[in-house]
Amino acid sequence: MDQETISRVACDAAVLLTEAIRELTIPQHLVTCAKRLEEAKQASETYAAAVRRIAMAATVIGVYRVGETRRHFLTPWLFSEEELQHLDLRDIERFVRDSGAFETVRSQWAAHAQAKKSTGGTPGRLIPASALGRALERTGIGDEEQFLRCVRDELTPAVERVRDKVLEAHPEARDFITTGYPKALQQGAIDEEKSRGAV
Repeated sequence: MDQETISRVACDAAVLLTEAIRELTIPQHLVTCAKRLEEAKQASETYAAAVRRIAMAATVIGVYRVGETRRHFLTPWLFSEEELQHLDLRDIERFVRDSGAFETVRSQWAAHAQAKKSTGGTPGRLIPASALGRALERTGIGDEEQFLRCVRDELTPAVERVRDKVLEAHPEARDFITTGYPKALQQGAIDEEKSRGAV
């Protein structure tokens, strides 16, 4: 693969890994904050449960993003499988224990809330609660505190190590995540706004 392509992949991976780090870190703080508010009687149990649910959904998205980034951007282009193992970024399927069950949880919480889509004559169907419960248990997500602890103590540091290695090996990726990508994102929004104004 040519150097320009490798550089582009490194920049893209740096953006995705940085986003994943945020998605894996912020939920920890949300859960802690909600717990404190609930214990201090400054928030209802319903509010705290909603915050925990949002935090867990964000964590599931973050874990999924790490898996996608690993599969489509990191190996074999930037790292060998052995290098990722050495950095403790193991395959996400091993982290979530049951990839099929993880997909069920991800679909329910962060993608499609139905087991079957509606058609012209029939309504959709929700994933059965018992199936979701089994999936939560099989993946370890059902024990929220333990799952978040594993994400905090195992997965997030591994993602940070990999991202740091990408930035070390490809200095252009640091510029891309701090200025290039944000500027392009902002410019895209400005261009869209202008094009709508011109219509």
